[in-house]
Amino acid sequence: MEKKVCIVTGAARGIGLATSRLFHSHGYEVVMVDRDFIELEKNSKSMEHTYVLDCDVSIPEQVSELFDKVQNKYRRLNCLVNNAGVAEFGPIESVSYSDWRRVMATNLDGVFLCSQAAIPMLKNSKGSIVNIASISGLRASTLRVSYGTSKAAVIQLSKQQAVELGEYSIRVNCVAPGPVKTK
Repeated sequence: MEKKVCIVTGAARGIGLATSRLFHSHGYEVVMVDRDFIELEKNSKSMEHTYVLDCDVSIPEQVSELFDKVQNKYRRLNCLVNNAGVAEFGPIESVSYSDWRRVMATNLDGVFLCSQAAIPMLKNSKGSIVNIASISGLRASTLRVSYGTSKAAVIQLSKQQAVELGEYSIRVNCVAPGPVKTK
């Protein structure tokens, strides 16, 4: 029986690395994705059956290339964990538009792009998508205008995905953690 395949974005550290380790411990082939390839390679060395890929999820061409590589290598996908994210913290009046766009491009556009690219393979496997939002997307707080807004949008996007993709037996869930200590 072929092992299940999971893609985890933002897998170089934190929640993404911990999630990769968890899937690995359950026997999955884990595709670890991050734009910090040096850290990604270093932290993946202890796990067999991982495939590490350098990808910035905010760049459509890189996302397309990522999913082409996964399709060519495995011919299947069972789970996508959209975890890649960036944060800019500061007063609303001092957030530059370029910082705003960088956060939205990674935290929201990246989820959209990766999910859309994964759909054909997930239809075949009747797989799942897990989007990582944040408690900052559920409640407003100071100094988090771009981050909190992007994570609130991820929560809504997850609901849209669940309604649409359920028709194909693709499950979509979203988690909204607060501060998390990972190894």
